[in-house]
Amino acid sequence: MTRMSDSEERSVAATTSTTLDAVLRSKGPIGSLGGAWMTSDAEEQATLDAGLVGWELYFLARHGVLGVVDADVVTAAAYVFPPDHVRANWERALVKHTPAEGVQLYLPLLYAWAHEHLEGFTDGARLSQLAGRIIGSATVSGLPLFAGWRAVPLPSDSVEALALRLNVLREHRGACHGVALTALGMSPLMAILTGEGGTQNAEEYGWQPPFPEVQASDQTLRQEVEELTDAIVSRAYGILNESEQADFVSLLDQAYQKAFDQG
Repeated sequence: MTRMSDSEERSVAATTSTTLDAVLRSKGPIGSLGGAWMTSDAEEQATLDAGLVGWELYFLARHGVLGVVDADVVTAAAYVFPPDHVRANWERALVKHTPAEGVQLYLPLLYAWAHEHLEGFTDGARLSQLAGRIIGSATVSGLPLFAGWRAVPLPSDSVEALALRLNVLREHRGACHGVALTALGMSPLMAILTGEGGTQNAEEYGWQPPFPEVQASDQTLRQEVEELTDAIVSRAYGILNESEQADFVSLLDQAYQKAFDQG
């Protein structure tokens, strides 16, 4: 039997509407499962243990996969933060640790969180396998932070491998969101102001008031950005057929319940 090409396999994958539905239903769980560990008490302690303060570990460790680069390169990936805030934290952190060391400071936090919250999730291997196919099919064009995290070696421990892949999926959506903001001309600050956290998040991320007033047109543009983000993300999810997409969404929901609804 002649094997189908990758393009042919994609053409017989789930329809665009079902793929988009899978993206919409999975983005919430992925955001939580892939990122909760970065705001844990353990992360704060690791910052102190590494001799770092404030946002220094976050910028060095999360963006350390980019290598030794100028702060503008980090800003290009960490687009929701003010450039001066990125530069200050990145350069201070580089005095104390290399980017590679930063990544190695972060990975144990991710894996420890996974063992605490996902240990015993019986269908983790299947979820990890489906996530790996999505990650492997995604393009890295314009998505440097996703590309960097995708290149991190997969651990042999199954729980840790699942955690890393969930983190990479979160980075994938985040990078696609940055592309959508740029494509539609929405500023990072306005993207934050039109989001759920509004001005509180803006100040937490380092932006300084007074902030521009959010107009109805800004909210409309934000919705367009979200829709474009979903469309870009769905290109990778189309590698799964309709049944696999349903499994992926269901397993994500189960993993979320395992991690966050433990009574």
